[in-house]
Amino acid sequence: MMNLMVVDDEHSAVESIASSIAWREYGIGQVYKAYSVKEALQQMAAHQVHIIITDIRMPGLSGLDLVSHIRQKWEQTKCIILSGHASFDYAKQALKHGTVSYLLKPVRDEELIEAVQQASVQIRLEGEKQQLHQRAMYSVREHLPEKRAELMKDVLLGRKFAEDELEGKLEQLEIGFRPQDKMQLLLIRYDDPQPTHKAFRLMKYAISNVVEEIFSSSYHLCHTDDAYDDLVFMASPKQAQSEPELLMGRLGDRLIHSVKQYLNATISLSVSKTGRFPHQVPQLYHQAVSALRKQGAGKGLHLNAAASSHGASLKSLTALYEPPGLTTLLEAGRMEDAHRKIDQIFAELSGSVFPEHVYVAFHYLAAAFSYMAHREGKQLSDVLGEQYQQLLKDGYGVSLRSLEAWTRNVMQQWTERTQDSGQESGSTLIRQVQHWIDHHLGEDLSLQVIAGEVHLHPVYLSKMYKQSTGEGISDYIIRSRMERAVHLLKHTGMKIYEVGQEVGYNNTPYFIQVFRKHYGLTPQDFRNG
Repeated sequence: MMNLMVVDDEHSAVESIASSIAWREYGIGQVYKAYSVKEALQQMAAHQVHIIITDIRMPGLSGLDLVSHIRQKWEQTKCIILSGHASFDYAKQALKHGTVSYLLKPVRDEELIEAVQQASVQIRLEGEKQQLHQRAMYSVREHLPEKRAELMKDVLLGRKFAEDELEGKLEQLEIGFRPQDKMQLLLIRYDDPQPTHKAFRLMKYAISNVVEEIFSSSYHLCHTDDAYDDLVFMASPKQAQSEPELLMGRLGDRLIHSVKQYLNATISLSVSKTGRFPHQVPQLYHQAVSALRKQGAGKGLHLNAAASSHGASLKSLTALYEPPGLTTLLEAGRMEDAHRKIDQIFAELSGSVFPEHVYVAFHYLAAAFSYMAHREGKQLSDVLGEQYQQLLKDGYGVSLRSLEAWTRNVMQQWTERTQDSGQESGSTLIRQVQHWIDHHLGEDLSLQVIAGEVHLHPVYLSKMYKQSTGEGISDYIIRSRMERAVHLLKHTGMKIYEVGQEVGYNNTPYFIQVFRKHYGLTPQDFRNG
């Protein structure tokens, strides 16, 4: 309930308002009485008062003086003016001081009750608004590190921002640097064996705190994780430094030593050259990653990435697109080959310096698994699992570690499901045939040659293959050759006739004819497109 105070130099007026109305029925718990502005201010200091009803003309200080004092010290308190003078000047001053109502004596109880209720509503609405604001601010503060990391990850991956938009985000997230500021990147890799995922995250959190402790006096800092679960700190100097490389080197050495001494952990540190925020950040990052990757299995390294190459150029992942594709292998039930391809994909990803590769691999794998789920009439949730939604939500933030764990899990479940159902997409013999074809696409792949490799009569092999897979051997050969040709056209500089020979077509016009029939355009048009 709210408390009310009535202020008037006429005792009878105060008593009448305080006693003649059943204020509790209108949400008023306590009614205080004051007979001067001085007494009213004393009551305000001693008690919580939400609403004041005050006369204007009183000896000494006036009701308007009281309202002015209240606005300065108790801003939430609402004031109602009760006056015997219908003065426009009084009303204007009362409005200036933010009074809820200006009532003329004699006032009816209904008018007074309505004014008090109006003040009560304003107080409640302002209180709710303040609570919402406080909750919003608490939520912002609580999620500030996460939001900072998201913004830094966008910058790391080269997302384009309008300068005023980026300025606003940096200010809102209380990040100490601005567009065009000079900065360096610190790439920190945790070298020790990683026990549980939770322990790994806790260790990275502890390492981040050590970085803040050592560097924050000289640098504005903000950090994020990259796709390889390494820590990436962006460090912008707080003031001009006479020997920036010397300072950064000294602090880097201190960091490695402190982590070893206080956390009993080993880290490697790669420091980029100086660049401008934000447009040079991706280049600085690739430079730092490239320097660290080149060191292989070294531990406790402190590298000056600026002294190495200018970074790597973005290339497609060979293992991801090299035929036969993962979908083809899963469709044929060649699980051993499918697992082998997964191994190749993640071996290549682990050596890449580009987070984009992890993102591309995620969508490639999700597409292959989704296709197989629909082909087998299964629910996507049964195949992709709950972790898929989190990976999808992470988007560019998906890490290599989480992607590999999810992929291995899906592959294991798919393998077990296929074995338990007893409905493998192809027999061991069929898989053997396909495997042999995939590795001899440039050679003679006549039915007689293939049948000789598996020691079966050509007619029997052809019939068995058709019954098992739903397509003829020649269809599989053409499809595999065309997939391989597409890969070579995309990822090599081989001439058209060389691509044809590589996939078993020594007659170039015939190769072009088969390619056009399969894809609707010539090999050259495909390459140019």
